[in-house]
Amino acid sequence: MIVAQLVSLFTRASIPIRGVSIGDLNDRTTWKVDYTGATDQQKTAGEALLASYDPKQDTAFLEEQAEKAATAYLARPEAQAVIAILNTVSDSDVTAALKDAYKSAYTLPC
Repeated sequence: MIVAQLVSLFTRASIPIRGVSIGDLNDRTTWKVDYTGATDQQKTAGEALLASYDPKQDTAFLEEQAEKAATAYLARPEAQAVIAILNTVSDSDVTAALKDAYKSAYTLPC
């Protein structure tokens, strides 16, 4: 998951990369970023991000993943059928409530 988190981190920071690799998870000197078209300023900012990054505190990544998962789930026909039925029973925004509940299931690794 750390590779996906790092790719997301650089994307959110608008630093163009081709990818990242992790040699030893506990040795950041083995973490490498493959920049593509990044300016020297972006590379410097990227190295600072990499040095200070704490994957256990990356709530933006979790929110991003939860949003993708909730959107994909809610687009499924069976989910839409449940929503259609629930919407006839209550005036509440069932879609928003389900999305919030789905997102709350995501937690950071310990």
